[in-house]
Amino acid sequence: MKTLVIGYGNTLREDDGFGVVVALSLAKNPKYECICAMQLTPELVETIVQYQTVIFIDANLSNSAGVFAVPLEYAENCYGHALLPNTLMTMARKLYGAKTKYLIFSVGALSLGYSEELSPPLKEAAKSLICYLNEC
Repeated sequence: MKTLVIGYGNTLREDDGFGVVVALSLAKNPKYECICAMQLTPELVETIVQYQTVIFIDANLSNSAGVFAVPLEYAENCYGHALLPNTLMTMARKLYGAKTKYLIFSVGALSLGYSEELSPPLKEAAKSLICYLNEC
């Protein structure tokens, strides 16, 4: 069974597009089904429950540039305009009884300026993550 990859962020805001860049590259691998989104929304839950494993990929402002870690705010509830991965997974479990496993790859952003290019540290982080997930 394929693994679902959800890469999210704004590709017009430099490093914020990290998740989308990685997901687009992973889409070439037949073991992945990829979704690119600006943000996580409740509608994704219906898709998530169809998979055994989901990988969430994004950038954050909590870590140093190019450093992977799950930001502290992922452990908290979100009441903003976008949902967090753990919120979607809780919805999947409570609404559908899903037992989907998930991984979060969140990398520290260097810049969120107006550009469609990733900064050099995030270009390297993208290459590393793509290689890791493709088992290079």
